[in-house]
Amino acid sequence: MSNSTQIGCHTPVANAECLAAAGARTGSNLSEVLSVARTLSGVPGSCAVLLGCLIAIGGSAASQEPNIDRSPVPDSPAVAAIDQLRLSDALADFGEHNADPIALVEAAKIRKLLPAPLNGSNEAPSDRGWEPLLARAAQLAGPDPMIGSFISDVRRLKVRDIPVIPLEIKVLHKQIRQNGAERAEVRFHAGELAVVYVRPVKGAGLDLFVYDDLNNLICSAGGSAEGPECRWRPRRDGSYLIDVRNNSAADVDYELAINHETVTQ
Repeated sequence: MSNSTQIGCHTPVANAECLAAAGARTGSNLSEVLSVARTLSGVPGSCAVLLGCLIAIGGSAASQEPNIDRSPVPDSPAVAAIDQLRLSDALADFGEHNADPIALVEAAKIRKLLPAPLNGSNEAPSDRGWEPLLARAAQLAGPDPMIGSFISDVRRLKVRDIPVIPLEIKVLHKQIRQNGAERAEVRFHAGELAVVYVRPVKGAGLDLFVYDDLNNLICSAGGSAEGPECRWRPRRDGSYLIDVRNNSAADVDYELAINHETVTQ
């Protein structure tokens, strides 16, 4: 009896070993957990402590995993609207770089049909509003009657004045200093598709990074004059840091579109 008491599952030696191993390996991966198992397997009386220790360490490792669900998910109306915004911006960029007024007219039409705030109806003046795009198209077209007709069609286009379900899209107009960074925090619910889109106003290259509440990098995009975008789906409710960086030697104005309200700006 005395011998079995000394080698019970809750001896101080085994407990101390488990606590030390768990403290040293918080957030460890599977190979580290197995290393702890090998360590404790030779400790007398560690039968129950070993199991509890491995469960604790494994749970700690799981809690440090990035808050992202990589399974496919259907688009939402808000995501579809941001896709249309990106298409409008791409057409506007093409029209400006190639002096193509028809591309600018199409960009203006798409922008005008977007829901607020993406259509520019309740935001600060922008070079990508549908009216400035049409004005630029008219300037490039000159007296061309066909393009003039296209422009008139878009001007006469009536947006349906019907209440719609709010899309929870937030558009921020910001400026980022040379070699600087701008950050915002946003919360998303588990399972919902998150979209962040950055458009530099003057076509300068910006970089976009998204981090979860454990500082895991969820997404990165950029490196070109095209607006970077990140999409992901949270595994659990949580906050995310939106980090926009300007590595150029000039200040850059930009728009940040996101399908949720930001917590801080």
